[in-house]
Amino acid sequence: MKLPEFWKTGAALLVLAGVGSYIWFVERKHEPKPESEREKVTVLAFDKAKAKEISLATSGGDTIRLVKEGSAWKVAAPFASPADTSAVESMLTSLEKLEADEVVVEQAASLAEYGLDKPSRTVTAVVEGTKDPLTVQFGSKSPDGSSVYARTGSAPRVYLVASWVEGSFDKKPFDLRDRDLLHVKRDDVRSLEVAGPEGSYTLARTDAGEWAFTKPVATRAGRWSVDGLLGTIENLRMESVAAEAATDVKPFGLDKPVRSVALVLKDGGTRTLDIGAGAPDPAPTPSPSPTPSPAKKGEKPAPPKPTKYYARQSGTGLVAVVPATLADDLAKGMGELRAKRLLEVATYETEGFEAVAAGAKKTYAKTTAKDKDGFDKTQWKRTAPDTKELETTKVEDALFKMGGIEVSEFVDQPQALAAYGLDDPVLKVTVKAKGESWIEVGKKDGVVYARRSNDAAVLKLDPTKAEELLKAFSEL
Repeated sequence: MKLPEFWKTGAALLVLAGVGSYIWFVERKHEPKPESEREKVTVLAFDKAKAKEISLATSGGDTIRLVKEGSAWKVAAPFASPADTSAVESMLTSLEKLEADEVVVEQAASLAEYGLDKPSRTVTAVVEGTKDPLTVQFGSKSPDGSSVYARTGSAPRVYLVASWVEGSFDKKPFDLRDRDLLHVKRDDVRSLEVAGPEGSYTLARTDAGEWAFTKPVATRAGRWSVDGLLGTIENLRMESVAAEAATDVKPFGLDKPVRSVALVLKDGGTRTLDIGAGAPDPAPTPSPSPTPSPAKKGEKPAPPKPTKYYARQSGTGLVAVVPATLADDLAKGMGELRAKRLLEVATYETEGFEAVAAGAKKTYAKTTAKDKDGFDKTQWKRTAPDTKELETTKVEDALFKMGGIEVSEFVDQPQALAAYGLDDPVLKVTVKAKGESWIEVGKKDGVVYARRSNDAAVLKLDPTKAEELLKAFSEL
């Protein structure tokens, strides 16, 4: 007797159901629980301040080892150099109170099932007061990719840890080294000397905290422009290392640096940065681009402007590759840093001033009192030759106008003052604010000139703006 043909179909369905049940059972334990069902589990707990050493090892056999010396961290392998302490502290924070989303299994029958037979990453920390090093191994990711399997040391328990935790240890040696070339804070700089193709000049900070050129001419420097340059120097970081300890710096153009910046700090220490040849960029990914204009006959096309340069702290063997930002700023020359406004005055710092025009001298003072709501209220008044309260906005407008006039031309080797009408100025203003600063305005043959304290140059002014300035002070 023949069995009905449909028995084969039924048997096949039973087999498929069994296989499906097995797959569901096996894979189910690999899937993380829903967020609402998870309960954080402590994996590690220690005081990161007591960490003395940390190592990162990958499945490929690469190892980064960092050790703490005093309060600073240093890279000990694969090379020796100061470390970026903030980057190391960030890793230790991730490790200090490491938590898991859940315990997958108390005792894994097979580590390979979780990618822990050959961990993708192993983190080891030596902690003061702990007998054995603390170790965390990371394996493969969970099916949804949001978590990664992990275990501590040789313990059989397997955890699910958020993927970002493992990502915090995904570091290359360069990521953890100290990339600051000069270790300079802008407020600590007292003078700087710049040399380059555009000429050499020296800047010094005055007792009042202002900046002025001392060479090649004694002239004022723009407060914000110098501060911007110092900020670029303070934030200079190397993008890569061309040579850890070069004995021959000629290949990098550093035997005769194209540019150099020498700094003197408030503690008397010095730093000198040498900038050499342009460093090659990585080969770009081919992409469609407009056809460049053909060069004229016999004319060579201009080479592309470097985006990176070789640089080093003078006297050291480390040659770094740095972005072109600083070199580009220095290439603008001394003119970029000159004080282009007649006199920048901060009204909140101004205590008083004196104005002399047409042989008459007037003095002005500022007082501050509390208004009915308890807020500071500024009041300006003329104190000589008579006493009169003034509109604060009119006084501040006159002071602002000094900073609103831009110098149209600098005369660095001026003739006698009479050539500019400055032997008998039409206005002189002396401002008291963290010391004294003054300006004088003169006229000669329809042209308006000026000079100012701490400046050997004569300044040519825009006549319209100058007339507005004269009018503003005449009305006080």
